[in-house]
Amino acid sequence: MRPLRAVVNMTESPMTLDALRFPLTGARLIEASAGTGKTYTLALLYLRLILGHGGASHGFHQALSPRDILVVTFTTAAAEELRERIRTRLVEAADYFYQRIPARAADDPIERLRADYDPADWNLCAWKLQVAAESMDEAQVSTTHSWCHQVLVEQAFDTRGLFNRQLVSDTDDLLAEVVRDYWRIHFQSLSEAEAELIDAAIGSPDALRERLRPLLSATSDGITYEGAPLTVSTLAPYLERNLAYAEAQAAAKQTYAEAMHHRNALELEAQQQWLNDWPAVERHLLELRTSLAPRSHKSASLEEYQALLDAIYAWAQGHEQPPTLLKNFAKGNFKFLKNGEFSQAADLPAFARLKQWIDTPKPRKPSVDRPDVDITAAVLAHARPWIEQALNARLRQRAEMSFDDLLVELDKALDPNADPAAAERLAAHLRERFPVALIDEFQDTDPIQYRIIDRIYALAENRPETGIFMIGDPKQAIYSFRGADIHTYLQARAATRGQVYTLPTNFRSTRAVVDACNSVFSHAEGHHRGAFRFQDDHHNPLPFYPVSAAGRPETLYLPTDTGDVGAANALTLWHFTPEDPSEPALTTATYREQAAEAAATQIARWLRAAANNQAGLGDSGTVKTPLRPADIALLVRTGTEAKALREALRKRNIASVYLSDRESLFASQEAEDVLHWLHACAHPLNERLVRAALGTNSLDIPLEQLAHWQSDELAWEAQMLHFRELHELWQRQGVLVMLNSLLQRFNLPSRLMQQSDGERQLTNLLHLAEWLQQASTQLDGEQTLIRHLSAQIESSDQEQLLRLESDADRVKVITIHKSKGLDYPLVMLPFISSWKDIDGKTRQVSVHQGQNKVIEIAGKKAFEAAWVQANDERISEDMRLLYVALTRAQHSLWLGVAALKSGKASKPQVERSAMGYLLNAGEPMADAAAFAQCLSDLAGQSQAITLCAAPTPDDNPAPARAERTLESARTLRTRTLLPRWWIASYSAIQFQSDRDTPAPMADEVESDSQTAQQDQLDEESRITPPPAALGLAAASNAARETLSATNVLHHFPAGATWGTVLHSLLEWAAQQTFRSLGEDTDCYQRFVTFCQRRQIDPRFIDSLWQWLIDFIARPWPLGALSPNAGFALADLKPEQIVVEMEFMIESHALSTIQLDEAVCAHTPKFDQLERPRARANQLNGMLKGFIDLVAEHDGRYYVIDWKSNRLGFNDADYTQAAMLEHMGSHRYDLQYALYLLALHRQLKARLPGYDYDQHVGGAIYVFLRGSHHHETNGLFCDKPPRALIETLDQLFAGVSQGQSA
Repeated sequence: MRPLRAVVNMTESPMTLDALRFPLTGARLIEASAGTGKTYTLALLYLRLILGHGGASHGFHQALSPRDILVVTFTTAAAEELRERIRTRLVEAADYFYQRIPARAADDPIERLRADYDPADWNLCAWKLQVAAESMDEAQVSTTHSWCHQVLVEQAFDTRGLFNRQLVSDTDDLLAEVVRDYWRIHFQSLSEAEAELIDAAIGSPDALRERLRPLLSATSDGITYEGAPLTVSTLAPYLERNLAYAEAQAAAKQTYAEAMHHRNALELEAQQQWLNDWPAVERHLLELRTSLAPRSHKSASLEEYQALLDAIYAWAQGHEQPPTLLKNFAKGNFKFLKNGEFSQAADLPAFARLKQWIDTPKPRKPSVDRPDVDITAAVLAHARPWIEQALNARLRQRAEMSFDDLLVELDKALDPNADPAAAERLAAHLRERFPVALIDEFQDTDPIQYRIIDRIYALAENRPETGIFMIGDPKQAIYSFRGADIHTYLQARAATRGQVYTLPTNFRSTRAVVDACNSVFSHAEGHHRGAFRFQDDHHNPLPFYPVSAAGRPETLYLPTDTGDVGAANALTLWHFTPEDPSEPALTTATYREQAAEAAATQIARWLRAAANNQAGLGDSGTVKTPLRPADIALLVRTGTEAKALREALRKRNIASVYLSDRESLFASQEAEDVLHWLHACAHPLNERLVRAALGTNSLDIPLEQLAHWQSDELAWEAQMLHFRELHELWQRQGVLVMLNSLLQRFNLPSRLMQQSDGERQLTNLLHLAEWLQQASTQLDGEQTLIRHLSAQIESSDQEQLLRLESDADRVKVITIHKSKGLDYPLVMLPFISSWKDIDGKTRQVSVHQGQNKVIEIAGKKAFEAAWVQANDERISEDMRLLYVALTRAQHSLWLGVAALKSGKASKPQVERSAMGYLLNAGEPMADAAAFAQCLSDLAGQSQAITLCAAPTPDDNPAPARAERTLESARTLRTRTLLPRWWIASYSAIQFQSDRDTPAPMADEVESDSQTAQQDQLDEESRITPPPAALGLAAASNAARETLSATNVLHHFPAGATWGTVLHSLLEWAAQQTFRSLGEDTDCYQRFVTFCQRRQIDPRFIDSLWQWLIDFIARPWPLGALSPNAGFALADLKPEQIVVEMEFMIESHALSTIQLDEAVCAHTPKFDQLERPRARANQLNGMLKGFIDLVAEHDGRYYVIDWKSNRLGFNDADYTQAAMLEHMGSHRYDLQYALYLLALHRQLKARLPGYDYDQHVGGAIYVFLRGSHHHETNGLFCDKPPRALIETLDQLFAGVSQGQSA
């Protein structure tokens, strides 16, 4: 450990602030350490300004009203809180002046304030305070951006802006548009080589936009390349140099590759020669051993020498790298002893080959001088000003401005270099309008904000006619990622030299905690760079000053290791060490796991003790308020750390809530799920969207249930109908009612409330529903609302999560950034030793050059110094984060510390972390022992610091939480439902022999196959085995047998999916027109594309094409339907066919049993078979279906259905008897009867003089795999009698048999 050294601090110490004697004029800086009452002090100064308190010595020259005082902070929430705190203080002071509340101690600030006035004036003072409190809604308490917006609107002439410019929060779409324009204008005309160069360097306009986004920051002072400012006015020379570099590099790589190939070939030849000659070579080398020099050949002992020969042999076999001494066995390289038996080696080819390889030098890796600026950096430097200018121009054209524009525009208006007279006129007006300004959280100011303040109030001039009071804590400047700049604060500190004040007393924490924190940072202050790493040899602009403590009236008691109950330690260092003492440090992953388990274990122990009144807050050694989970905060840096902690807590039955600056309703899983629900409800006929909605995490429907719905068409139709009902509800009553109905339909509220984090999920869902309802009042249409939600999700809009009442009772897992401004009785920092390097994956870094903040874009390899500087600045901010973390505790701090390493490091790398700087000034540590010694030194700084080993984890749970009793739910009033009306298809008719579960009745089911392909897939999935079962067999057979047009379909995979592919193939062929399929030369290529898109094995493609051509040309003998009937598909003209004809037949409570009986009575050819009978059900609504092909030939109309069913693996398996049995067992007789009924009704309505017997040809069922059967051609044909069709027509019309239609 390096010794601490004393440093001469030339920094002027700040003055102690007395809020009632603080001068209310000039420019003054107030440094308020954590917990010292910053907001209280600010409100007290506000009271004095309202009263005109202080007189000529330390008051403002006149009393002010709230509208005269500018109060600025940095978030909307903070502004509202500050407004209420000031209002409360005004009311309280007014009551005190009115003597409505008891008198306070003499040193109380409000009592001191009242004592400065004659009692005769108290009522007047009270009236002023009361009026001010009542007018606080008009007070100028706002964010910097909000105030700038107000100035730009009110002072449009002086700011040289536009009237009524609309403020837009998201300019991403406009930025994307501008970047695309830049890309088109500058890259469209490039040569092919130049375009390839740009494509390799940047990739796309979207990639360019992401690279440019940080460069367009208003707080950036430009970009640098290898430390120098980079300006590119034209890309041409950079393209030329980078193209030349790329070509030279490619040539060098080629030369290198050829040289390496040549040398490797020589090595292979040498290895082969040694293998071929090995017996003779080994024999000769053993003869030479005693004559060889031992150091060059390891020949001192036979064992050592033989080991070397074995290594050489392993090299020759290609198993090992060449031994180091191999070169000494090359021809001419042997080293002999002077008096040895041999003085030279035999002239063996192996030695010569080895010599040839050894003497060929390794080629040097190609090294080509890089261009002075790589093309990526040149494009960024060229695009940045162009896009910035174009973006601003388009915003002005659209009368819009971004949030950054608010600051930039006002900054320009106040710039004396642009228009001195206008700038001074505007500044004077603002000083007159707001003679006093109080800037809260000043450490978070960025350079533009500071320039605006300075140009108005001239800080260095310390003008007495105005007051500008900046209050903040530079030790808590932790928001650099938002643009805040600690160097800006230091500028203000220098400008207000001699006018810097401090609040000296901490009112938040116990004396012991304050002493521990003072000791920790005083220890760091002794390092050569000071505690916060800004100190040089003569000056420290950011020193650490210890604060005193007011203390707290209560004490936190916790159980001790001995089982007693005692006051909690102020600061405990848990030391995590490697299990293996030889290990120098822990890995980050191991540390995270151990620390999470240890913290959760300890919290569970505390809560068990609290249940026995042995842990909690009290006094005089007695616990009066048991410790609650809400009293404990676990501070983390990342979501990964939070996840590890919350999982460890969950295992021990400890409820927690995660609080982060990055929390957003739209970043939640629930937002993604609601988006899926909206898509499905807006398109209730789209099965894919409905499936996606049902599969969301929030609905949490078991996979078995989803699979059942998919296999049972009637059950699936029930789900489809529900989404149609939701769509109608959305249209009639709005999105809020629709989403609430969906939640109730799936019983989500009660199910979620049974889960540990279910209340959070349910609250998010309800919050989203309300947000969508509110948004829908401003947006027109369902699709607009869906796009709006999608845009919010993509842009990570910060709609904050609603806090739950139960969140207040849980352990807080909170990021250090989010914890700023908060405090908790007990704070744990389990992962405080961790860090995150800025490494080479970060392609550009922001660093300071003097007072400027620039972005270095050369990359770490080209300019590592910038990355070193960025990491140095990162450690400085991490020290400030450490300060924020340690000052959150009221009573007790627990830190998990360890010597950490990353990757394959052989020693601790703690110098990269804030803890490493705190312990050893950022110097490397040799091992874990050095780290332990540094910890011991730190613990020795104060009795309030305890160092101990980390606790051993266990899985013992915390006590069960008390269940909250909910009121009984209100009874839902129901209305009488209309009779169930639904859409069914043939597949909805279930049969008794089916192995499926019994079909539900019609009041439980609905059906709506969206496409013919889906209808076919449903049918195929009921009658064929899974694709893999036959597909593997087919593939195996195909591999053994040559495929041809006659056997390809016997090898083609079976199953629902592949059946649908064959149907799609014939549909595609019909769309190409059957007649021209074999004549069109482009058709084959389109066919290949069709097969590739459907992932058909390439082995099948040519044979399948030949089968298709043959199938279309093959005549169909249809004598079973009518004498001399027959045609080939190729004979049909496009106007003679209808592909996938859809039909819908109205039905009125039609019994499926009655329907089945009618078909069976009129299809006698199936009488010898035992046909499955239909189950009882009702068709009430519409019967929907698709006919694969309707064809007209010689005045007759045929319904044609493609069947991919496999009856066997040979043509002989497709006899009429086999097809008849298959048709009957799957009840295709009922199917084609329904198809013919649909055709009958269509022709009856459209064809003049229609007659069933004359114009209907019949039904043709084509078993595709049997198309080469020498007799049947795979065709099953039937034409039911007119009586059946007319009977079905009456049944569907709702006319009972025996009645007239």
